Amino acid sequence: MATSWNRPSELEFPRVWITFQARDLDSDRLVTYRVQDLPPNRAEDAIAHMKKHFLRDEPMCGSVGLYKDPVALEEFSEMWKNIIQQKLPVVCFREGSDEIVGLNMLCIVSKADQKEYKFQSANLRTVYESYVSLLKQASIFEKYKVDHYLSAWGLSVDPRYRGRGIGTELLRARIPMCRSMGLTVTVTLFSNPGSQIPAAKVGFYDEIVVTYGQLAEQGWLFPGVTYEFNKLMTMIVQ
Repeated sequence: MATSWNRPSELEFPRVWITFQARDLDSDRLVTYRVQDLPPNRAEDAIAHMKKHFLRDEPMCGSVGLYKDPVALEEFSEMWKNIIQQKLPVVCFREGSDEIVGLNMLCIVSKADQKEYKFQSANLRTVYESYVSLLKQASIFEKYKVDHYLSAWGLSVDPRYRGRGIGTELLRARIPMCRSMGLTVTVTLFSNPGSQIPAAKVGFYDEIVVTYGQLAEQGWLFPGVTYEFNKLMTMIVQ
């Protein structure tokens, strides 16, 4: 996933973007969490986390069974490895622990490097092509007059840490990141209320909204998904 964009060389890496207080793992005691750049030596752990949690829990990926599709697992892992090289994914850690609490696989999408990926896994193609169709409708580069925007290929929180607002803080970290990197637009597909609500809370608004029924009419079937809406959402960072 090479792009014409590079992280500014003068920017510290890895860098802590935000800290916040939330409940500890096994008690109601408030402890400090931090959202920071993913350290290079945790790349394999990060990919393992995403394969274990994100591919099963995210409605679209879970619906088509990416977590049990060997080809999709390999192809998604390769994509995540390429994304990590951009030095943009962020990870959440709890104070005094190096356990991965949550992750957001952030990446840059560049106008000069628009290419569509050809996946061998039909299941992964279903997820990818439905997403790309929404991006094409949105015409982000033209609408916002930008050459690059911040996006993501997966947001995940360890199930044991859910209910603490971790996902919201992982999304909120994009604000100082964008400011530090000269980026003004971030766009992501949010497939269920569990991510759509936190996204709206930090400043994302609806770019394109479709129902899963409408996706099915276009040939992208996500059986068993009980949520109504799939949302491409945008946030402008000043």
